[in-house]
Amino acid sequence: MIPKTKAKTAARKSVTKPVKKIGEPLASAKRLADATNPDRHHMAQVTKLALALFDKLMDLHGLGARDRLLLEITALLHDIGWSRTTDGGHHKHSRDMILEAELPGLTEDERTLCALIARYHNKAEPDVSRHKGFAALKKKERALVSWLAAILRVADGLDCTHRCAVRIGDCELGRKRLTISLAAQGECAAEISGAENKSSLLRRMADRELVFRLCS
Repeated sequence: MIPKTKAKTAARKSVTKPVKKIGEPLASAKRLADATNPDRHHMAQVTKLALALFDKLMDLHGLGARDRLLLEITALLHDIGWSRTTDGGHHKHSRDMILEAELPGLTEDERTLCALIARYHNKAEPDVSRHKGFAALKKKERALVSWLAAILRVADGLDCTHRCAVRIGDCELGRKRLTISLAAQGECAAEISGAENKSSLLRRMADRELVFRLCS
């Protein structure tokens, strides 16, 4: 686990308001994912990896339980856009489908956040100057979307082969470097490369070099 850092303590507040029924929106997301996701094993693996990264990096990002729930919901739904397209742009379809979906237990603002996180799990990163939906968010909400999208992008990269071959080990935080240890079943060069290719947003949010290390 990452050692606690005083610099991030003041930021450790969820930007979303607590809602009592946590299970309700999660159950709704799982039903939608089961009905529309073409690869349930990949969905489950990316969700598992994303939540592991969120937990390991807790002392760095300082987000709360409700934010973790939004990440879990979005990870379950990040690829549902493939049910509407086979020639690219699925991340934008995922965004639109989340905005259209009935997800009881989520506020409208939370559903918008999930939609934007899903949109940014692939291709372009959040950009205030180019993306009106992102620019319309409050500063804390933009930070939340950026953090959760950064985590989801890496998790998705770590299962780019859809082999469910990698799990998250320890995360070590240095002044200039964040090292993420991985355990794998067999060869995982493609998974590491996939994560590296999608890691620039996490590097920016963490303000550190990002290194993936395979555990022996």
